[in-house]
Amino acid sequence: MNVKKFAAATSREALAQIKRELGADAVILSNRAVPGGVEILALAQKDVSGVVAAAPKREAARPKAAPQPLKEFARRVEPASPAVAASTAAAAPADARLYEEVRAMRGLVERQLETLAWTEEARRNPVRAQLMRELISAGFSAPLGRKVSAALPAAHGTAQARAWLRAVLAKNLRCATAADNLVERGGVYALVGPTGVGKTTTVAKLAARCVVRFGAQRLALITTDSYRIGAQDQLRIYARILGVPVHAVQDAAGLEQALQSLGDRHLVLVDTVGMGQRDARLAEQMELLAAPRVRRVLLLNAASQIETLEDVVRAYGRNPGGASLAGAIVTKIDEARRPGAALDCVMRHQLPLAFVTDGQRVPEDIRLPVAAELLDQALAGAAESPFALGDDELFSLPGGAPLPARRAA
Repeated sequence: MNVKKFAAATSREALAQIKRELGADAVILSNRAVPGGVEILALAQKDVSGVVAAAPKREAARPKAAPQPLKEFARRVEPASPAVAASTAAAAPADARLYEEVRAMRGLVERQLETLAWTEEARRNPVRAQLMRELISAGFSAPLGRKVSAALPAAHGTAQARAWLRAVLAKNLRCATAADNLVERGGVYALVGPTGVGKTTTVAKLAARCVVRFGAQRLALITTDSYRIGAQDQLRIYARILGVPVHAVQDAAGLEQALQSLGDRHLVLVDTVGMGQRDARLAEQMELLAAPRVRRVLLLNAASQIETLEDVVRAYGRNPGGASLAGAIVTKIDEARRPGAALDCVMRHQLPLAFVTDGQRVPEDIRLPVAAELLDQALAGAAESPFALGDDELFSLPGGAPLPARRAA
């Protein structure tokens, strides 16, 4: 393959060089930022055609044997010599590598076409590019940013566009209210999530709210955390202050027995073991919580990167009982430089946002979510980000799944 390297100050200049030298149908293999500009690897269309055509030629060169009955063929087959076997094995990996290369090229071409389409649209409407840049700088994902900014009405100026953006995001961020939240509704809720996300502290904060609203006799606390040293002691200290007993369970049968004995309680909160989203024991933990009465609320650390949050949602969203997550609580929002990542996950996975926490104090540092306030907080520091994307980097971001159609504006 005759792969050529092109360097220029901007992607536009590099693409112009490629078009002049290799033609308008050239294939872009990769692009990256380098000191002084960008570097792009490209391949002429005729070279791609040559690679694709090479695979069937090797197959065509092999003579075809005349049809034979299966039993007769089995009697006449003799073991191949080591040299023939080695040659055949070498040809098979070569074919596999060629197939993977062609498939990778196809993916690159598709992504490049998508990028070029977005680039052209963004240059026609720079306000859309500005919104995309601000969303990415605030921690939101490229898929959400691209889909939302692409829907921006063409006539909007910058100020009007920002107001429109906040309205669209607020519509997709489903927030609990003072009259409709898990403390008011009651039921059995298991707080789940990875280690260090603040489950036990959040249980204590919610428990305090319930005691103030309904009294200690209407609340029950359960813990399944027998792994961490002192984990149950921490919850028991909070429970003693509130005047509420703690029930420790080890398995699904123990949980069901405890729930039956607490049937008259308005709210039952289950503190669970903190496990990383890739922990092999996570499936066992989800099996324990598979009872139909138990509704799982996922805690998301606002200071985590979006890829990690996505892994957490996918891992904890699986439930042997078939029930989906009942909602989410975003924690440590006071520690997050770019809380947009957590809000992005909540929106894309259509998780009702039950509460947000912003400190370690019990019970003060927990509040009901207000979409406008959270979005203002997320977008406020976008312009100040030291890692804000330039145009060339922005245009190279891949696309992705759109917002849920039933809630998108």
